[in-house]
Amino acid sequence: MKFNRKNIAKYLAFGTLIHLLFFLAATTVIEKFSGSDYVHEHIYGSWGFVALWAILGISSVIYIIQRFSRIPVCVLLLHLSFFIILTGALITFLTAERGYVHIRQGEIANFYYTEGNAEKQSLPFSIKLLLFDIEYHPDTSQPADYISFVQVGEEVHRISMNKIFKQQSYRFYQMDYDADEMGTVLLVSRDPYGIFTTYAGYLLFAVSMIILLFKRIGWKGLLYALLPVAGLWYYISQLNPMTPVLRSPMLAAHVSVIMFAYLLLLIIFVLSIIGLSFKRLRRKLYRWNSLLLYPALFFLAVGIFIGAVWANISWGRYWGWDAKETWALITLLVYALPIHKQSLPLFRNPKKFHLYCLIAFCSILMTFFGVSYFLGGIHSYL
Repeated sequence: MKFNRKNIAKYLAFGTLIHLLFFLAATTVIEKFSGSDYVHEHIYGSWGFVALWAILGISSVIYIIQRFSRIPVCVLLLHLSFFIILTGALITFLTAERGYVHIRQGEIANFYYTEGNAEKQSLPFSIKLLLFDIEYHPDTSQPADYISFVQVGEEVHRISMNKIFKQQSYRFYQMDYDADEMGTVLLVSRDPYGIFTTYAGYLLFAVSMIILLFKRIGWKGLLYALLPVAGLWYYISQLNPMTPVLRSPMLAAHVSVIMFAYLLLLIIFVLSIIGLSFKRLRRKLYRWNSLLLYPALFFLAVGIFIGAVWANISWGRYWGWDAKETWALITLLVYALPIHKQSLPLFRNPKKFHLYCLIAFCSILMTFFGVSYFLGGIHSYL
C-alpha cells in the first residue's frame, strides 16, 4: 500500500482510536486501586487526555475531507455529530462550573462553593429553603424521594431526585441532606454552552443514523427492530425501583435500548462462532452480521446518549467517566471499527471479521458483568 498523506491521516485516526480504547480500559483498572478522585484529577481531567481526543477528532476530520466525494451524506453527518459531541465535551471541560450550596431550613443563600477547591462563588440571585422532606415507599422505611422546597424571588420551586430547578443559566440538583432533615445540600451546575452543543450532536447523530439504517435495512427492518425494544420498555416501565435515583421514566428507555443492543451483539457473536466453524456458511453469515452491526451500534449509541441525558438530570453532568459508562463507550468504539470496511481491509475478510466479533464480545462481558463484579462505581446498583 502506497504511503501518502491520505494514509497518514487514516493511520493517525484509527491508530489513536485503538490506543484510546486500551487507555480507557487501563484507566478503569487504575481507578479500582487508586480511586476515582485520582483518575479524574490526573487522567480524565488532564490536558494529555484532552489532547488524545483532539488528535482523534482532527485526524478523523482530515481523513474524511480527503475522502469527501466518496462518502454518503448521511455518513458525513454521522461523523459530524461525533465531532460536535466532542466539541461540546471540550466546551464543558473549559467553561463548566460546578459546586454545592448548603442551606438550613428558613435560611437564605446567595453563594455556592466550587467543586474541588471549595472557593466561594456568588449567585446572581438568592435561594431560600422553605422545607426539606423525604417521601417513603408505602408501608416501608425505604426513601422513595428527597425533596427540597425552595423560594427564589416570589416563586416556590420543588427540587428532587430527577427533577432539577433552573434559574437563569444555573441548574440545581438534590444532592444530600442534613442528618436532622432540617437542611439540604444542592448541587449547582452551570454549563449552558457545553450542554447545548453536546445535545445538538446527539440529535444530529439520531437523525443521520436513522437515515443510514433506512438505507441499510429499510423501514421494515427498522420497525421490526423497534418491536422488541417496545416490549422491553413496557416490561421495565412496570417496575417500581426502590432507589430514588432510579425512579425515572428514563430508566425504561435507557435499559430497554441498551439490552436490545446487547442482544443483537450476542446474536452476532453466535453467528460468528457458526461462521468460523462452518466454512460454507462463513460468507453468508458475514453478510448477516455486517447488516446486524448497524442497528446494534445505533441502539447502543442511543442507549448511551439517553443515559447521558438522564445522568445530567440526576447528577448534574452528562458524562462522569464512571467505569460502566467508560466500558459502554469502549464497547461502542470496538464494534464501530468493523463497519469501516472501506478504510480497514481487514474486515473485508469474512474469517477475520468473524474472529474479531468473537473477541469483541469480551468488551460486552466486561461492560455487563465485569464492571459490576470487579470495578464497581455509581452504576453498581444496576
